[in-house]
Amino acid sequence: MQAQSPEYNGTAKILHWLIALVLVVMLVLGWLMTAGDILDGHGKSVAMQAHISIGMIVLTLGLLRLVWRLLNPPPQLPAFMPRWEKVAAQAVHWILYSLILIMPLVGWMIISTMSHNALFFGLFPIPNLPVLHDLPNKKDIREVLENIHWLLAWVIVAFVGLHAGAAMKHHFIERDDILLRMTPRLFGRILHRLRGSA
Repeated sequence: MQAQSPEYNGTAKILHWLIALVLVVMLVLGWLMTAGDILDGHGKSVAMQAHISIGMIVLTLGLLRLVWRLLNPPPQLPAFMPRWEKVAAQAVHWILYSLILIMPLVGWMIISTMSHNALFFGLFPIPNLPVLHDLPNKKDIREVLENIHWLLAWVIVAFVGLHAGAAMKHHFIERDDILLRMTPRLFGRILHRLRGSA
């Protein structure tokens, strides 16, 4: 088995898994909002309000994760990884960081073209971004933004799948500890047992 590589710090792990969890919730809510007859009109409205509110949380967490990453460089990838794989891993990470920021920003642009303010979990209005709310053709702009938002959702699914698949490959096929760099200690022990190692 390959030598163990250094771990990410606790804050990076918390932000990583919190963002992952919130993204899953967002994708499920987005699907429920647009799927046929799973929810009635009221249910879709509730799902949309939750989707919008959680989207603002995603944007905040994404900004925190990016700032933390810039101020606290991650541990170096292990020397046994080929150069192409290191470059690919870095590229996927930065693409995911970008998507985590762009996706909720586009969502914020969408709600800024609506005739009324969206509420953050029903507590207070989310401010509109400048300019968009006062445009005369904001309905047409909203349709374009909604298509972009929908496309970005699938791009995120693809890159998250690529990221997770690469981690699983390293853990179960390459049998190295790349996945454990970002895994809490308790789950790390479980993953070791699933792999059949001590």
